[in-house]
Amino acid sequence: MIKKLLLVTLFDEANIGNRLQNYALQKVIENYGVEVTTLDNFYTRKISVMNRIKYFVKKCLIYFGHQKYVRECKNYVAIKRRKKSIKKFNKNNISMVKQVTNQQAFHMDWSCYDMAIAGSDQIWHKWRTDEEELPFYYLQFFPLEKRASYAASFGFESFPLQDIEQHREGLLGMRYISCREERGCTLVKELIGKEVPRVLDPTLLLKAQEWRNIEQQASSFSKTQENYAFLFFLGDISEEYKEYIKSVMVKNGIKKLIDFEDKQIGACGPCEFLSFIDRAQYVFTDSFHCTVFSVIFDKKFTAFRRIQPGFENMFGRIEDLLASTNKLHHIYGGTLQKPKNNFDELYQDSIRYIESVLGIKNEN
Repeated sequence: MIKKLLLVTLFDEANIGNRLQNYALQKVIENYGVEVTTLDNFYTRKISVMNRIKYFVKKCLIYFGHQKYVRECKNYVAIKRRKKSIKKFNKNNISMVKQVTNQQAFHMDWSCYDMAIAGSDQIWHKWRTDEEELPFYYLQFFPLEKRASYAASFGFESFPLQDIEQHREGLLGMRYISCREERGCTLVKELIGKEVPRVLDPTLLLKAQEWRNIEQQASSFSKTQENYAFLFFLGDISEEYKEYIKSVMVKNGIKKLIDFEDKQIGACGPCEFLSFIDRAQYVFTDSFHCTVFSVIFDKKFTAFRRIQPGFENMFGRIEDLLASTNKLHHIYGGTLQKPKNNFDELYQDSIRYIESVLGIKNEN
């Protein structure tokens, strides 16, 4: 059995779902007595200056009548406020963090670690022009026999032609591979001919009470709200969506709508996010992780398809989740997908997969 493990994921100081999945996978592995170190590759710091420039340009364009940038600018301001809360969450809940750039990782001695796991989240989706990005997330700075993924995701339907050889080399260099979505497993099979298991997002491996323990760190503001619906959208909200939300609130006698984009609420972090979902009478979202916690906390909710350029093909992960939990009826507009993969079986398969990576013999 291994003793020290390196966890490589998107260390995003602006993304609540990402921070919660990082914590969850760390927690599950630590429960086996393994010491976990998470790598922070300065991703959000590198893009912060460019984002600041884009923000001011778009704000000027809004001033001259280009209203299509209003939501993007609101999101930018909300993210800036949120970063302080997320940093606090990292300090309190991510046990060990090692800072290293993608380039530096290939020139360091990692011999003290017995295994490295890449995942979860969309680590195999190339977000930048950095040539070391995909090799970094395919753990090519680590010995082949020590490379594994857990619930890795691509976030696309087919491999971009310009990156396909990097993906092929990366996948062939992994000792253990598992994906979060059915489509991801299919992509691996199509590219390297290997059958790999679908496993659950790490957040689904912890029970509701374990998340409520984290929720206790939330501010009193999030704990004192009553009789409200919680709105958490990453993309645009169409007029059709707005009308549906109003009708559901009227039907359920809910008068207050808490929108995570509101100024005071937008500064909240992962703990408050959990609290708002857990205490809500109803949840409206286009977010995968908000859907996850709506399921975990057994809420009334509706999951919407995300309206945002470049994110049209990312609804599959929500469909897979709701199919496995027999909750496809929560999707706005319905779905053609039929229920498959029993959640309890997926849970057991996910735990067995982690144990095999950790070198733990399973007697069952």
